[in-house]
Amino acid sequence: MSVETVNEQRIMEQFRLDGQVAVITGASRGLGRSMAVALAAAGADVALLGREQATVDTVAEEIRGDVGRKAFPLQFDVADLAQHEPAVARIEAELGPIQILISNAGVNVRTDSHEYREEDWDFVTDVNLKGAFFFTQAVGKRMMDRRQGKILNICSMTCYMGVPSTIAYSASKAGLLQMTRLLAVEWAGHNIQVNGISPGWIGTEMTNNLRGTPRYDWVINRCPAGRFGEPHELVGAAVFLCSPAANYITGQILAVDGGILAGSDWRKGR
Repeated sequence: MSVETVNEQRIMEQFRLDGQVAVITGASRGLGRSMAVALAAAGADVALLGREQATVDTVAEEIRGDVGRKAFPLQFDVADLAQHEPAVARIEAELGPIQILISNAGVNVRTDSHEYREEDWDFVTDVNLKGAFFFTQAVGKRMMDRRQGKILNICSMTCYMGVPSTIAYSASKAGLLQMTRLLAVEWAGHNIQVNGISPGWIGTEMTNNLRGTPRYDWVINRCPAGRFGEPHELVGAAVFLCSPAANYITGQILAVDGGILAGSDWRKGR
């Protein structure tokens, strides 16, 4: 075997997740489902958390059958803090110690800011920020005890841009971005890396209903790639940031956005 072949194998091994346990919230559909399948394909056993048991059951069956990894589906509402510790205990009893957490669960209520209701604000922020933090805390304490962990928070373009009718979503995702940076600093000494991904507009159940609307044109006119992304175009970044290849990367937010941030408003007015 040549030196080049040996080196190539060693490099590729850095991107493998064999023997690791990953937890993905919001894993029943869209980006969460795609990331769960990708992490399993990279060798991880996965806990799939979602609000509907039937949908996470379906993803678990797909992973077991098509990928051949363990998959533990669990009905879970990240906004209900009382579920956090029992969920972590059940996952570790079923699969073993958690090495990876992807906080992907997110909701949105689109309303103009001057008409936004308190109950909608609480619903969005309780899932996207408060729930994300306290579930991260529940998992992170165990990672700290074992001095190993990867945490990946799914942020948003709304962390950087003013997107109309998304006030609670934007505020919660901007808070999640700053939470990512703070935890990266606090937990680096425990060998826990905390990073984020800010997806651009990706074709999922949450965004597909925008096609053919003025909001779709608003996005396309700001995207140098000239299109929405697809879920499979984001999962490589997720696997990378959860892998040993990213052991010295923490506190970073990677935009997977077709160039939107690099070329803000580049086609506006055309």
